[in-house]
Amino acid sequence: MSEKNMLNNEIEFMTRANSMLNPMDPKSGILLIGNNGVEFRAEKSPGYIQIPWKAIVEVRVQMFFKGKYVRGFFIETNEEQLLEFIVSDAKETLRKMQPHLKREQFVQNPNNIFEMFKRK
Repeated sequence: MSEKNMLNNEIEFMTRANSMLNPMDPKSGILLIGNNGVEFRAEKSPGYIQIPWKAIVEVRVQMFFKGKYVRGFFIETNEEQLLEFIVSDAKETLRKMQPHLKREQFVQNPNNIFEMFKRK
């Protein structure tokens, strides 16, 4: 991994992930949690995503089976971007994010199946 253009000076945690920036063409790579923010580095195609901690408004967690399984999360930024990541070790990734964000910034993403059958 190239040190060039890195957001973080210290890497606290890394895990395999897919970036769903384009749902029709997900990119596999490595998600890094560090002292300055969250980074995604694609494996095969050039490119990366860098999100400083101060730019994160909310982390919407995709939970299933009453919280027993966490698939991934959406990160909403102060530039009104919504970035989706499917992470191999999502629970541990979220634990590593906790010291950098406020508790109220972590919310459960509405389950699409539940929303379909919800009465209005």
